[in-house]
Amino acid sequence: MGKLDKKIRKLSKEFQVPESYHEKVDEILETIREDDMPVPRSRVSLRVAGIVAAICVVLTGYLCFSGTVVAEAGVFELFKQTILDFFGMGEDESQQIGIGSDEESGVSRPDLLIELQEKVMDSQNIYLMVKITAPPDVELSDKVTFDYFGFCEGSNYNAMDVLPGARDCTLLELLEGKKNMASYVLTLSTDQQVEEGKEVTAFFKDLVLDPYGEDPKLLVEGMWSVSFTSSYTVSDDAAVEQEGDTVYSFMGTTAIIKDVKVLPLGLTLISDVSNVPVEELHTANPGITVRLKMADGSERAVESPDPEVATITSGGSIAEYEEEGKRYHKLTSQFEEAIDTSQVVGVFIEDCYVPLQ
Repeated sequence: MGKLDKKIRKLSKEFQVPESYHEKVDEILETIREDDMPVPRSRVSLRVAGIVAAICVVLTGYLCFSGTVVAEAGVFELFKQTILDFFGMGEDESQQIGIGSDEESGVSRPDLLIELQEKVMDSQNIYLMVKITAPPDVELSDKVTFDYFGFCEGSNYNAMDVLPGARDCTLLELLEGKKNMASYVLTLSTDQQVEEGKEVTAFFKDLVLDPYGEDPKLLVEGMWSVSFTSSYTVSDDAAVEQEGDTVYSFMGTTAIIKDVKVLPLGLTLISDVSNVPVEELHTANPGITVRLKMADGSERAVESPDPEVATITSGGSIAEYEEEGKRYHKLTSQFEEAIDTSQVVGVFIEDCYVPLQ
């Protein structure tokens, strides 16, 4: 018996297949011994080589399809049938040795399209409106958004350059009466200044139904981005600043106001909080009361530790940093609606009033 015959017999004994297969291999080997001719062995080798080649072709096609995310459900079925034909098995017998196919893994779904429509921004706040066109079988709603979204500096997505403070990516309205087309608004309120004239990229990853619920459903998988050059649609001339060493009560001690900036889209407050022990600053809630004093004598709450107080703020961020041996606390608040800063005459910060110039 040749080496190839021994290998085939060894493989046939070790591989867990129906007994009918072993019998078929034995019959082939008996024929080889009786005729004592190399031709049948060559035919076996050719058949094995042909089957291996066919499997390689199928696998290559399968990998190509899966690499582009769009895969045909029948590819694995063809691969499975090739295996069954080799062993001379039917569908029922194949179940006994665990050869099956997962049709769901091969569902074909086209990509979605994201188009930039409009932006409103100042140095620290961005409202970006985008048009989303999803596949026809996807129904957009206020429960459908992206699992990961935000802004980064540069013309391409880079995790190292992500701007902190992205808050929401919410549906604004359905478009043209089609369930798969809608406008979404992506908002950012950052403690970092977004310089005018810089390239900024908005990114979106994986469209999901109810991403923060108990049973999120992935609708379209992928990463998309749109880039734009930052340009302030809200003029810097509308900003008013107040610098000084005004003191206010903060976390059982005092903090020093270093800068207050009121923009039509938000407010930024920078305070020196070096008097507060570091461990308390990191563990306690540093919530403070901030109110705008308007020219007509009214007040508008921006921040409050009391959840019952209605504020004009839709969100914001808090940052802490050190500079020249001192610790600073930076509060950035984003307004629900733009305000007329010419009507703001001052800011209340806890028990302290700061008139604005």
